[in-house]
Amino acid sequence: MSVQTCDWDNLFNDDDRSTLKEGLVLTESVSVILSLWLNLALLFTNLKYDLSYRNLAFFTLISCLRRVLSLGHYLLLSESWFDFKESCTFNGFWDTFLSVYEVECLTHVCIERYVVHKYINNGWEPIKWHYCMYQGLCLLFAALYSTPPLFGVGNYGLDFTCNSCTFDMVLPDSWQKQFIVLIYLLRSVKSGSFMIVMLYWARKLEAGNKSSEKMMEQAPFTKSIVKMTVVVLMCWLPITLVRGSVVLSQFLNGHTSLVPSVLLVQWSMWLSSISPAVMSITLFLVDDQIRKKALNFFKITGIKETKKEL
Repeated sequence: MSVQTCDWDNLFNDDDRSTLKEGLVLTESVSVILSLWLNLALLFTNLKYDLSYRNLAFFTLISCLRRVLSLGHYLLLSESWFDFKESCTFNGFWDTFLSVYEVECLTHVCIERYVVHKYINNGWEPIKWHYCMYQGLCLLFAALYSTPPLFGVGNYGLDFTCNSCTFDMVLPDSWQKQFIVLIYLLRSVKSGSFMIVMLYWARKLEAGNKSSEKMMEQAPFTKSIVKMTVVVLMCWLPITLVRGSVVLSQFLNGHTSLVPSVLLVQWSMWLSSISPAVMSITLFLVDDQIRKKALNFFKITGIKETKKEL
């Protein structure tokens, strides 16, 4: 197996790495616990029969799964986990694929809100196969943005930690760098823009048709999605800006001229890793349906078990 060098070896000292690891274990643990509770409420109550909540569940589930895998990675490796420099091909592909899939799932939660409002506004009947199409598009974009290194365009490389493998931020000195920068822009700027624009138009359609009973029925859930999307984007923004600035500085200057500070990288990664917990708390607070199902989940399942025994 090939050995992978790390371009960020000098960014952290041993104390910085230990602090980063401890913080990530804490944030990932909190995220797993709270997002698992949220997913139980979405997948094992009658909310699963609502197509909009089911579409949301794809996003909450992949967010939870990514933190479970990440937490397992941190806890199962030895104390020398940051010295791991084996080939990044396998881990880099799956980390990139799942991270892009998570972003695309949230993007299509926002798109779904616009489509629902558009159909109601025009008096059209909803189309159920659209929900299958949303997940098909999520998988398609995740594959498009994560597989280029498998075909010789770009590489999978070690992240700032020199342990986590992902799409390499160090640009090659060839025509490929334009293509790689385009991928970074599509993964972040395109997706973030779609979320904002779709939710803006959904709320605009809602404001222009308050006489519609169906539209008003959708309004609380749309409001919940807007608030959830805002807090998630705030959690993702710092690490996105850090990585994006590193990539763009190379593209503009021809070399890695911008090296972020240790503290900035640490807090950015911690904030990103705790985003499922922040998302879960937000939905518990702003969505009455989710809050009721989450608070009464064990009571409801306990009643069902008792009825089965009788």
